[in-house]
Amino acid sequence: MPRLFCALLLSLAVAGCSSTPEQPQSSLSSIDDQLDVDVEWRLNLGQQAGTRLNRLRPAVQNDTVFMASADGRVLALELASGAEQWQLTLEQNIIGGVALAGDQLFVSTMDGMLHSISTAGELQWSSALASEAVASVASDAQRVFVHTIDGRLSAYQRDNGEQLWTYEHAMPVLSVRGTSSPLVLEQLVVTGFASGKVVALDKRLGIPRWDVRLAIPDGRSELERLVDVDGTPVWDNGVIYAASYHGKVAALSPRGEVRWQEDGSSYGHPVLALGSLYLSLDDGTLQAYDIYNGANQWTQTILQGKALGQVTVFDRYLAVADDEGFLYLLSLVDGELLARERMRPKPLHKNVPNSPEMTNWRGLRGRDFGLSAPMVATERGLLVTSNTGELLLLTVHADQ
Repeated sequence: MPRLFCALLLSLAVAGCSSTPEQPQSSLSSIDDQLDVDVEWRLNLGQQAGTRLNRLRPAVQNDTVFMASADGRVLALELASGAEQWQLTLEQNIIGGVALAGDQLFVSTMDGMLHSISTAGELQWSSALASEAVASVASDAQRVFVHTIDGRLSAYQRDNGEQLWTYEHAMPVLSVRGTSSPLVLEQLVVTGFASGKVVALDKRLGIPRWDVRLAIPDGRSELERLVDVDGTPVWDNGVIYAASYHGKVAALSPRGEVRWQEDGSSYGHPVLALGSLYLSLDDGTLQAYDIYNGANQWTQTILQGKALGQVTVFDRYLAVADDEGFLYLLSLVDGELLARERMRPKPLHKNVPNSPEMTNWRGLRGRDFGLSAPMVATERGLLVTSNTGELLLLTVHADQ
């Protein structure tokens, strides 16, 4: 528990550092929005995990959205309208998920439990974890892989939750925010650790096959020496892409060979499109790299000083949000900022005035409005979760 407490303190400290200095307001107030952002529907789920710690994200299958709330509810919603299809309530607060694999959903709870739920809303099994898992789990046909905040990567039998193996990685005294979700390949499971390393394990046996260091701790203070790989590695066309805090963004072969690496301090994971790797850096800079050689394709600094979340490719745009509730849409081609829209709680929402989670919504400001959770692109729009507990489906249209 002391390690968790330190990690939470550091997450808030780093968030504070990354949000200063602020960009002059004039640099954004002069934006001529070229796109309109519309809210198709919104649903209040109650207060989420809070500033910079909210990692609960929806999962989508066909026309259904699966979402979890911090108070222990798992819901199935109609993608087109947000109408509820079913709801299951767990006894503990949910901190990780939703992960979707076939006809199974996986969520993790604050008491260190992993729960398997059918897509029909039935609890299938529950297994105790070594510690909390704030990142979504990953799976193949037989196994579920869980990365917990104590530096362990464990495999569980997918059909009954039986633990198969555990790999323990040495943890530094302090770490940032959370953990990397595992990347599951044909023979390997790959994830990043707070040591600054990306590690590949045999997914059947849990035996390490290789590791690559993306960052070396450097500095006098523990804060300066943070080197976490918190973003999930990405696989594309035989190459693994990963990024680290205070370190590098790199392309790796399945054998752990470094194809290329470039400077890029980030606690997010890369996204790929149009032959480019897109990444939000810890100072609010957005960067596009050539996926083949790492060359800089464009750099956007207009959001520098803002605490940005995970970038998402949506339609023809790069979407990113900050901890003050602003959604930004940029061109994938050159990084031009095309639109900025602030998401606020719905005024006079029937659940707001008397809700224990959202008393006096008018008093909320700043990071309470934040959009810290990862966004999910769908065929019908962009799913966004706010720290105030709203799930929204957004669509984008050219400004007429």
